[in-house]
Amino acid sequence: MTGRWSAVLFDFDYTLGDTERGIVASTRYALEQMGLSQPPEGEIRRTIGMTLERSFTALTGSTDPAGQAEFSRLFNEKAEEVMVDSAVLYPGARELFGWLETQGIAAGVVTNKNRPRIAAILERAGISPEVLVSAQDAVPKPAPDGILLAARSLRLPLEQVLYIGDSLTDEAAARAAGCGFIALTTGATLPEEFAPDTELCENLIALRERLEQEGRA
Repeated sequence: MTGRWSAVLFDFDYTLGDTERGIVASTRYALEQMGLSQPPEGEIRRTIGMTLERSFTALTGSTDPAGQAEFSRLFNEKAEEVMVDSAVLYPGARELFGWLETQGIAAGVVTNKNRPRIAAILERAGISPEVLVSAQDAVPKPAPDGILLAARSLRLPLEQVLYIGDSLTDEAAARAAGCGFIALTTGATLPEEFAPDTELCENLIALRERLEQEGRA
């Protein structure tokens, strides 16, 4: 076993892989159908990892529940066409899952993505997590519920669980859950935006090296 971790849980977007093309296309489609202005792509990228309701509010400034619901419906309508095919797995992701298995460490995914969609993306990528928690299974991040559910499913205490993410949403969820957290700098969040005591890794390959070093310590 590597260090003190019995399980490593991962976010998906900008952590294990990239569905940016699909998210941008689905967001632009939804806003266009609603007759709303199109934000710069960078602003859309900053919403990746949020719930669709929070994304709508972040992009439009509106907290109208009807608008949030319509945006979510239209986003999902387009996402059904483009999301799975546009997903790209990051280098080292598949190998990291395989390595964790050889170390006797459970590997899971806790994401705000739609369950059928993320399940299809992972299956296509050849990744079989021991536990998968989606937006349909628990209150979405930044609430800790998904991480807590995954830990319960694995019958592990939170102090033996490490969560890997790329955003302030992920950081907040991990801190609220009381588990370990390492931030990857592969997303839209700048390194200096994370809490000063949050450990950073450049990518999944660097993360594996970090875990291997911990195991040898």
